[in-house]
Amino acid sequence: MAKVTWNARQLRGGISAVALLVVTLAAGCAVNSEVINVWHDASLPAGSIHNLLVVGIRKDPVRRRAWEDAFVTGLAARGVTATSSYRLFPDAPPDTEQVIEAVRKNGYGAVLTSIRLPNEATSTYIPGTVRQQRVSSEDYYGRFHSYWVTVQDPGYTETDNIIQVQTDVWVVTPGGGRLVSSNTLRTLESMTGRTVDKAVSREILPELERQGMVPARAR
Repeated sequence: MAKVTWNARQLRGGISAVALLVVTLAAGCAVNSEVINVWHDASLPAGSIHNLLVVGIRKDPVRRRAWEDAFVTGLAARGVTATSSYRLFPDAPPDTEQVIEAVRKNGYGAVLTSIRLPNEATSTYIPGTVRQQRVSSEDYYGRFHSYWVTVQDPGYTETDNIIQVQTDVWVVTPGGGRLVSSNTLRTLESMTGRTVDKAVSREILPELERQGMVPARAR
């Protein structure tokens, strides 16, 4: 077999291919979730919420329970007493009048609502790349020769389906209720029971901590 040596052009092509691999791996390790549209009422004293009702607005009863229980568990770890609304209204999420009645009857100081917003599709064009590839061929006498050719990989469009969940916190006032916090989680992860727990504990509740809505998680 003929000896293969690197020339400068081939060396640059090899380095470019390695650089592309590093960039691709880095992109694959990017964070899949973010919290946006963050707002809170700074006039609310920090740590003033102690007992609240959690309402997951979902048609699917299993998903509703998963979200409500994830919040209740995460809030308990922060010293906040919370109740899943399905324990009071097992058939469907309560409407406004039912929430008001539950607040009055059970003395909740706040209500946390979680609602799934419409998915958002986003498309990203990934440009093509040019790389050097070694090929071998056999000549008339049965001898093999290796040489380098330039290969162009075509670009393509990558589409992601982004799941969005809005979390609002309302405090009970003499006149009814007042919105004191709102944020939206955007994530590429499918919302199974496991990822619901992670989304609530690692994304949503830490944001409520930063806002002073709930205490920090006990260490």
